[in-house]
Amino acid sequence: MLKKSLIRIKILIVFSIVISCENQKQNLKLPSIFSDNMVLQQKTNVSFWGFSNSKETITINPSWGKSKCVISNNEGEWELKIKTPEAGGPYKIEVKSENQTVTYNDVLIGEVWIASGQSNMGMRLSDGIENQDEEIKNANYDDIRFFSVLEDLTGNSIKNQNWLKTTPENAEKYSAAAYFFARKLHNELDVPIGIISSSWGGTKVESWISNKKLKKFKDLINENLPKNTEQKLIDIERVRYNDSIANLNKSKLGISTFNLPEPYFLWNENMVWNIDLWEKYRYNWTELDLNDFEFKNSHYDDSLWDFVPKSFNKSNSLKLNNIFQAKENTISSGIIWFRTKVLVDNLNTDYSFYVEKGIDHIDQTFFNGELIGNTFSVDGKRNYTIPKNLLKIGENSIAIRITNLGGDGGFNSPVIIKNNSSSDTISFENFKFKHHAFITNGSSVLVHNYPFNELVQDYDIIEKKLYRGYVINSPYGNSISFEKMLRPVIPYTIKGAIWYQGESNVENYNEYQELFSGMIEDWREIWGYNFPFYYTQIAPAIYGENHLSHNLRDSQRKTLEFTSNTGMAILMDIGEKDNVHAKNKQDVGKRLALLALKNDYNFDIVPSGPLYKGHVNYNNYIVIDFDYKGSGLCLKGDSKDFEIAGIDEVFYNASAKIIGDKLIVSSKCVINPKHVRYGWKNWVVGSLFNKEGLPASSFNSLN
Repeated sequence: MLKKSLIRIKILIVFSIVISCENQKQNLKLPSIFSDNMVLQQKTNVSFWGFSNSKETITINPSWGKSKCVISNNEGEWELKIKTPEAGGPYKIEVKSENQTVTYNDVLIGEVWIASGQSNMGMRLSDGIENQDEEIKNANYDDIRFFSVLEDLTGNSIKNQNWLKTTPENAEKYSAAAYFFARKLHNELDVPIGIISSSWGGTKVESWISNKKLKKFKDLINENLPKNTEQKLIDIERVRYNDSIANLNKSKLGISTFNLPEPYFLWNENMVWNIDLWEKYRYNWTELDLNDFEFKNSHYDDSLWDFVPKSFNKSNSLKLNNIFQAKENTISSGIIWFRTKVLVDNLNTDYSFYVEKGIDHIDQTFFNGELIGNTFSVDGKRNYTIPKNLLKIGENSIAIRITNLGGDGGFNSPVIIKNNSSSDTISFENFKFKHHAFITNGSSVLVHNYPFNELVQDYDIIEKKLYRGYVINSPYGNSISFEKMLRPVIPYTIKGAIWYQGESNVENYNEYQELFSGMIEDWREIWGYNFPFYYTQIAPAIYGENHLSHNLRDSQRKTLEFTSNTGMAILMDIGEKDNVHAKNKQDVGKRLALLALKNDYNFDIVPSGPLYKGHVNYNNYIVIDFDYKGSGLCLKGDSKDFEIAGIDEVFYNASAKIIGDKLIVSSKCVINPKHVRYGWKNWVVGSLFNKEGLPASSFNSLN
């Protein structure tokens, strides 16, 4: 009997070992950026990488040439390079492990560029650009292909992403600036063009720099940064640090910290278009209890809550910054509950809860204590059915929990209750409200019990008391966009990069040049080669009170001096005074392409508008010289945006005229001028060009 038991034990041990070994096996897998229809960089060694079983031979067999092999490491990771021919295709590529084969069809060889930045690079062909309908209609290019990294911090959408050919249906989702860049290159070079698009609106340059590199600029950041440089250790360090911060807030202030569910941040239902990201996580939000579930109930006693001020009675929106009289968004970023009552006299039909322009960002809406709506969308309309079985004659309660993750949230338009025969708009002054929690660390909340008056009067004091941790799971945290939006496509082989960003760094323009140059250096170090990097100078506009966007433009101009193999597309003539998202993206893409055509493809063209080179002072005037004068300088319209100053550095308006290939500026108010500047304000329409039609950059000789 004992012998049989021992045999059974041995069999079980062997079986367990076999099962354990089987569980350790993993299928051959490559990142989603390798897919059918992909474009590979021509005439170079392109990187392939992925996962397989440990110490397994991986073979890549391209239909254009010889196969190549590599053995995976102990963790099953592998990487190898394949030499590509000149532009052409379509080709087929087979990637084989010892037991599996992954095949990629319709692969083209051409020029591959990455396009990144904030909202002006992310702005799509369907987002209201100039001549939008015609541009989308004509977007038929089999040889222009896009791989778009969508605005998703969970990592789910990129797993389902692939390369797309340019058709009207696909192109309306493309970055407009990147598309016009690609179209110009394709038309001039007659080769396939691949664009890897990865942008996120509102992000600062700090978010696109790796933690390893950002640590070198710690004095500029003025924030805590993780000590580790390996990603797994960075993630662990952030979580542990934030846990310790949560304990401090609890022990010192009596404030509890709750983590919010995924997807963390989602602009609207159109931004992540390859999966229904909100549907995947929406249930977790309905179950989210922040010590506030009782607020939804019909009979909850809200007598201590405040009514919305009567000044909002006739308002078309109810924004949180206005309620809390906040100049900054910090107090408005959080969880705010609203409650009101409506009278019902008809129980025979369903009603609707309707907000035409949506609620910013997330809402759970309850009618008589029952959930009727649960949406994550900055501007998507809310149209929730109120089933007739929830109705009662007389007073009915509505409770809305709004989670605003950043910026100025709230109701973008009035709340309407309607049925088939009637429609009633609820006056905002009939809502009661309670600020329940502050957003912290990007994806957590601090639940408090401060009354409205104290929040408004003493928020600065309250804020100084709060302990804040690392911003994680938000595109606006240091290094987060780099980690979530860029790292998944590294080291896919690229020709170069184009970049449109800077609007969100206007406030810290003094640090921008050093940070921006550091970011470019960071990307090149991680990719392993000194690829060309072309970027746009932000366009003139009114960026806000006390925002000096011309200083940011100058930081971008000076980056050309400090960072090699770069170029700047100047946009001084296409800005819109009250809109930082100028609709003219055609010229943005074209001007970025001119830089590439000149510097990387040897076209004999003028790639840029005039750039300040230097000046010479005379008794009554200044002579200015420029680079990129092309076939000559040209003044358009009223040249009122030149100013000069003497040794006292007080600037006066100056007149300008062109003599030969130089610009002469003078003012009756300044004798013995020393300094000159051009376009030195937020809003300006460029008046200085070269004869090729490219505008000059603003500048200040004091800088």
